[in-house]
Amino acid sequence: MNSTDRRVRRTQKSLGDALIALALEKEFDEITIQEITDRADIGYRTFFRHYADKDELLNDVLSAVMLDMRDLMSPPPIEFFTDPNHHVDYLPKTCILFEHVQENSDLYRVLLFSNRGLVQPLKDFAVQEFRANFGAFLETDIPFEIITNHLISSIITLLRWWLDNDMCYPPEEMGDITYRLIIQPVRNLILDGRKQIL
Repeated sequence: MNSTDRRVRRTQKSLGDALIALALEKEFDEITIQEITDRADIGYRTFFRHYADKDELLNDVLSAVMLDMRDLMSPPPIEFFTDPNHHVDYLPKTCILFEHVQENSDLYRVLLFSNRGLVQPLKDFAVQEFRANFGAFLETDIPFEIITNHLISSIITLLRWWLDNDMCYPPEEMGDITYRLIIQPVRNLILDGRKQIL
């Protein structure tokens, strides 16, 4: 990455951080571009070299979150969902998710509690990733769409609860709870469902 690219990314990050900080203080519709550029300490005209409006900036922030999630949450091997004798410890991945959310709690407070429907794109992205990794293998007696909706919705709901309660449990404990409460039961359900159709 050359110095121009780094400068562009730095400017875009500053604008994104400013938008998130302001969104914690007031409704998104009330935020002006002037407030964003003032908070980011960036010239007003500079904003329009990068974004057409604040909605485009918000979409850029959302896209960055999705890429972070993809990098953080690499899927377990397919045997995790297809072989009952295959023992995989997926707990570290769930801990990493909560550590990431804790480190970026302001961002996730805005994304997960926004009244602008930002949860749905995150959910759609997670379902798409799950389908890409496992869709061809998860033939069970329960439709794939129901399994993925349950899994992703449950994790998002737990993340929202955790943030809403000031992250009252450490990421390691939340990772363990997520694994035992959501991931392991879904794995067992998938394994049982595969038996039903074999």
